[in-house]
Amino acid sequence: MASVTQTIPTLTGGLSQQPDELKIPGQVSVAKNVIPDVTHGLLKRPGGKLIASISDNGTSALNSQTNGKWFSYYRDETESYIGQISRTGDINMWKCSDGAAQTVNYDSGTASALATYLSHSDDQDIQTLTLNDYTFITNRTKTVAMSNTIEAVRPPEVFIDLRATAYARQYSVNLFDNTNTTAVTTATRISVDLVKSSNNYCNSDGSLPARNSRISQSTRCDDSAGDGRDAYAPNVGTRIFDIDDGVSLTDEANSGNHTYTIDVKASNGSSVNRGKNLYFRIRTIGQSVPYTTGSGNDQETTYQARYTTTFDLLYGGAEWQQGDYFYVWMDDGYYKVTVEKISTTNVQANLGLVRPNPTPFDTETAVTASSILGDIRSGILGTSYGGTNALYGFRDDSANGYEVKMIGTGLYITRPTAQGTFNITAPSSDLLKVMSNQVKNVDDLPSQCKNGYVVKVANSEADADDYYVKFFGHNDRDGDGVWEECAKPGRNIEFDKGTMPIQLVRQANGTFTVSQATWENAQVGDSLTNPNPSFVGNKINQLVFFRNRLVFLSDENVVMSRPGEFFNFWSKTATTFTPMDVIDLSCSSEYPAIVYDGIQVNAGLLLFTKNQQFMLTTDSDILSPETAKLNAVSSYNFNEKTNPISLGTTVAFIDNANQFTRFFEMSNVVRQGEPEVIDQSKVIGKLLNKNVEIVSVSRENSVVFFSQKNTDTIYCFRYFTSGDKRLLQAWTTWTVTGNIQYHCMLDDALFVVTRNNNKDQIVRYSMKLDDSGHFVTDTRDTADTTDDYVYRVHLDHASSVTSASNTYNSATIKTTIPKPNGYESTKQLVAYETDSGNDLGRYAMVTVNGSNLEISGDWSNNSFIIGYLYEMDVRIPTIYVTQQVGDKYRSDAKSSLIVHRIKFSFGPLGVYSTTLQRVGKPDYTETKELALAGVVSASRLPIVNEVIETVPCYERNTNLTVNVKSEHPAPATLYSLAWEGDFTNRFYRRV
Repeated sequence: MASVTQTIPTLTGGLSQQPDELKIPGQVSVAKNVIPDVTHGLLKRPGGKLIASISDNGTSALNSQTNGKWFSYYRDETESYIGQISRTGDINMWKCSDGAAQTVNYDSGTASALATYLSHSDDQDIQTLTLNDYTFITNRTKTVAMSNTIEAVRPPEVFIDLRATAYARQYSVNLFDNTNTTAVTTATRISVDLVKSSNNYCNSDGSLPARNSRISQSTRCDDSAGDGRDAYAPNVGTRIFDIDDGVSLTDEANSGNHTYTIDVKASNGSSVNRGKNLYFRIRTIGQSVPYTTGSGNDQETTYQARYTTTFDLLYGGAEWQQGDYFYVWMDDGYYKVTVEKISTTNVQANLGLVRPNPTPFDTETAVTASSILGDIRSGILGTSYGGTNALYGFRDDSANGYEVKMIGTGLYITRPTAQGTFNITAPSSDLLKVMSNQVKNVDDLPSQCKNGYVVKVANSEADADDYYVKFFGHNDRDGDGVWEECAKPGRNIEFDKGTMPIQLVRQANGTFTVSQATWENAQVGDSLTNPNPSFVGNKINQLVFFRNRLVFLSDENVVMSRPGEFFNFWSKTATTFTPMDVIDLSCSSEYPAIVYDGIQVNAGLLLFTKNQQFMLTTDSDILSPETAKLNAVSSYNFNEKTNPISLGTTVAFIDNANQFTRFFEMSNVVRQGEPEVIDQSKVIGKLLNKNVEIVSVSRENSVVFFSQKNTDTIYCFRYFTSGDKRLLQAWTTWTVTGNIQYHCMLDDALFVVTRNNNKDQIVRYSMKLDDSGHFVTDTRDTADTTDDYVYRVHLDHASSVTSASNTYNSATIKTTIPKPNGYESTKQLVAYETDSGNDLGRYAMVTVNGSNLEISGDWSNNSFIIGYLYEMDVRIPTIYVTQQVGDKYRSDAKSSLIVHRIKFSFGPLGVYSTTLQRVGKPDYTETKELALAGVVSASRLPIVNEVIETVPCYERNTNLTVNVKSEHPAPATLYSLAWEGDFTNRFYRRV
């Protein structure tokens, strides 16, 4: 048997539930109320400073509620808050620095809707996301809906755009609102005959008779007719005729003006009341030719007119029938005009058949847009409203929804919606462009129009390229303006704000306002070209922030706002995809892929469903609807009641699919390929309760905290990475005073809301020694402050008590102070002196007596700290002789080992105890205060900075259990241990 010794250089390996022979040197069986540190060893955990009781406010509405969702809001190093949303939707906020209740105002107009949205039955129902001064709150149980707000529906309206001004053209339009047709006839061929002329309309003596009797004459005019003689060819002339039945015309001839009335007759000679707007031109030329009669001396030569008549049908008019005829006069000539051929067209025109006079056929008369549009307008207006339309009473009466208005070079026509839609057609599309509610392309849009007019641009037969535009007149007036894209009239354009996430906003004066967010409305497109986001009709599980976009995780979908426009979830244009558009993607998987949470990593947005992880990323420099893609990266279970966390360069999440909770760490998360996932809770597989749902992380301090609500235990995972090597990863447990309701890491402090006696308190655990915590200073009896030792005060719910509040009773030899708010636990309270002087480090138990606290002795002239004791407990696993083989350790569990003693190397240490548990023997506990009176001066702390303490054992290793404990407010730090004993391999050689 050989005497051997072995050193375990550090005890920062943390808790391990592996068998002792498999534990790595440095791991322990119990690590309660400690925190490992690669620099300072295994430290007693920091004490908790009582910030305030948040259940003792004089205004009950400002107190915390029994049940509710807790959350935190970090603004900067000096300002952070903890909030609670009650089950009924009330929000309270408390400042982390002093626990003061903050003013939270609800938007007065929507207070009831806000409370309804925030009402919940389970903490996980409410999720929060903080961006600067805005905290967005979403309720996972609320289904998003659209409101009844729609894009304004336009009344029935048509715009007639004048495309060209032309001579000798009729600008006709047809107005209708049903499929009934009207037959419209027009002359397509006429004949013109010169019936009476100077050849045959004079009296028998050759004189010129009166106009009304010329038709019955048959004699050629001679010299007796004067200038009307036939030799002068008096009937030569050219004229354009505009013929309506019953119209009066005047013939301005050499013989004088003659006014007559057109009488249209049918082929049977009977007068008919029809025919109008027939335009034709008659041109008659004449030539005087010699005419010789007799012979010899009786030969006489005179001159006679020979007429040639030509004609042109300029416009066939309307309502003419084949065979209709009438007579006209031109330069004393009398002509018969016969309609030889017509065409018949059936047109829809039950509201108006507008056939204004054609424009002039000669260029001597100006053709203007105003005259053309004026004629059309007159033809559209009802006969009772200054027009000629006998079919429908169109009028200018905007107060009652009627308009027939000239706008620029166009005509705007509308009537009330109750009257129904109507259409207008223009037979001559090269002259008039009629626009109703749709055009083929943007080239068909007029440059001047009615302010607010909406048109669908169809582009092609496919619906996917349709979009809508609205006319915005300058200064909101009709006339000149621009066309801009808009939403389809009648479509729902607004989210129901009562079903959308709400916002909690910190105001400049420090108060908070709860209100509905101003979500943007749909500005363009229809349900096909700009569909509702996929979260409409579904529940929103979480909000995250990625690439300057607000991201909604809803059902299996990931919906991202426009970049920089967090409240806009609609496309910018319906004409094409742009990088500014929203992104709406769906996770595709063989499993249900409801997305519950996400976290940003360097490669993209890592998304979590219950049993899979996806990566939202892009191969392009720009994230857009065309470049974004979703890839499945791993298949691990995820506890949707919690949130994934970042450990700096890796991502971690928890899973509670089995009886216990597991903690996974994911590294090497890239766009392509699978990440590396490690179960960091493997060594404590049965430690983390299944219902762990509160997780806090401090990347700067490399620590993660886990808790189950309404328990007093915090599970701590401490890690430290240097380069690519993980130098520390250790589990410990903390037991706090009271039942945990919530905790969060803000800067270098863990804030915990604990509940004692049905009252809640905010307690601050500083991971670093700072001015906000409680500490005690050992001046080492020197004036030089640079060599001072500063130590934490290890008490829970610690608070300072000033001498002014103390009362000493010499009869009872007790000091009495009023019990501050926040001390509701039944754990042991103590007082600890931190003032310099001979009482420095004094320590006494505190007794609760009604509303007072009593301390034995005279503390009336001192300021001190009171708080609850908590115990540091480290259990050393079974000691084996171990050897390192490569990166692994091998324990020799088959040998015989008698442990003689254990030497503990301590750091800063005040009071500690060791307990030896030996099989078949009573437990042995020894408590030591290292700095005893007479050894340390009265003005110094009874704390030593480094010491090696020996614990005698003399027991077989497998029968021995050793615990190191410390309950004193002074620090306790374990660096390492070394053991000595007798060892034999039982005479077996190891192979």
